[in-house]
This record gives sequence, C-alpha cells and structure tokens, in this order.
Amino acid sequence: MAAGMDHALPVARHYDSLDELYRRVWGEHVHHGLWTTPRDPPALAARALAERVAAGAGIAPGDVVVDVGCGYGATARLLARERGAAVTGLTLSPAQAAAAPPQPGVEILVRDWLANGLPDAEFDAAIAIESLSHMPDKPRVFAELARVVKPGGRVAIVDWLARERPGRLERRLLLDPICREGHLPGLHAASEYEAWLTANGFTVTGSHDLTKRAVRTWAVVARRLPGVLARDPRLLAAAWPERAFLPSLARIPFAERTGAMRLGLLEARR
Repeated sequence: MAAGMDHALPVARHYDSLDELYRRVWGEHVHHGLWTTPRDPPALAARALAERVAAGAGIAPGDVVVDVGCGYGATARLLARERGAAVTGLTLSPAQAAAAPPQPGVEILVRDWLANGLPDAEFDAAIAIESLSHMPDKPRVFAELARVVKPGGRVAIVDWLARERPGRLERRLLLDPICREGHLPGLHAASEYEAWLTANGFTVTGSHDLTKRAVRTWAVVARRLPGVLARDPRLLAAAWPERAFLPSLARIPFAERTGAMRLGLLEARR
C-alpha cells in the first residue's frame, strides 16, 4: 500500500481485523454467491459468481489478467487453474495476502489500486468483484483500468450499487448507514459506472442486475455467524474494532430485497 493513501487504511484494517472470521464464515470467496436454485451449496454459488465474471471478461488461455481487490485470491486461482490465465491480484489487506495459498500463475500484491504502479497496457483483461465501491475518486479508478488494460482488452466489474434514483429515506436509513458501516465513500448507480467506463474509452457490452440471485448470501452469513462465534469466542474480540459493521448484516439484505441497493455486473471492452 503506497504511502499517503490514507483513504485505504480503514479498509485494510477492516479486512485485517475480520480476517479469520471472514474465512470461517465466507470461505475462500469473500463476495456474494450466485444461486441457480435455493438448494445450491454456498460454495457452489460463490464459485458461480466468479465463473460469471470470468465469462463476462472473456478470459482465455494465455490471457494476462489483473484482479482488482482480489481478497484471498480464490478467483485469481480459478482463472489460472481452469482458464490458463496469468493473474496479478491486488489487495489492501496484508492478512488476506498472507492467507492466500500460492499457485503457479498467480501473484498477490498488497497494493492500493489508486497507486497500483502497474505498467501501461499490460493486461488483456481486468476484473473487480465487490471492491471498487470501497474506493474514492471513481473517475481515477476507471482511468487506471483504461491505463493498464490493452486496447481491445476486456473488463468485468461486479459491485455494490444504488438504484438509479434512491429516495431520501432509502439514503438516510439504508444506503448512507451501509456506507458508514462498511467503509464505502458512497454507492453509485449502474448508469454512473457506465458513464465512467465510456469516458475512459470503454464500450459497455453488458449491464446486469444480479441481486435476486445473490441476496441469499446474507441468509447464509446470518446462519453461519453465531455458530462460528460460539465455537471460537476469541474471534469476537478480534473483530470488535469493526463492530460498527454488524448492523449492515441486516441492513444490506433488506436494501437488496427492496431494490434500494443492487449487485450489478458490468462488462466492457477497451
């Protein structure tokens, strides 16, 4: 993480403090799952979202890929193992990088995307799964995607979004608290992401609302969390500095079910 990037420090502390708890509750993929049927195992649903992103980015053998906000590197490993890609993953969390199992074709860097230091036009594709919403200065976020992706390269982004015109109460009771509790500078609509992509030379090729297939994730978290904490109470002490996030475990699924908050997938080509 580059010196002077103070905006990144609370996000890094969040994932470092909750590291073991996240791994126990979420597994190797710290993101929503994508359910086809209610009977799908959570691990299969999490993998389904990663595979949907891989398909959206058109990852093919030999592609050089950057995974922006890679977490524990599970999607990066999937792309290397099953699609023959060479993947560079970026995370703000030293704990996540340390816990990521090594795999040929995957490099995990502890680095801020807004000061990533990657070469120009280095990558055939870029993916970002539920990470860009943590970042301020969204125009710069997308400018960096344009800088590091080759002409003709592809981008697939899954992120937490707001509905196009959220109401005042939705903002006050749901979206603004979720942002405060989750270290998010703000939630934007899909149309804003599309505008930033277009302004940086990308052509948007797909925009999809995944919310209905993904919201079940939070029921899984609510079911698992008490048991994990009961079996290992020390995890609660480790997570206590991030206790402000707890209300969001109820707020987020309510916001998703009412449509105030969306899980969106955007695909684009440079």
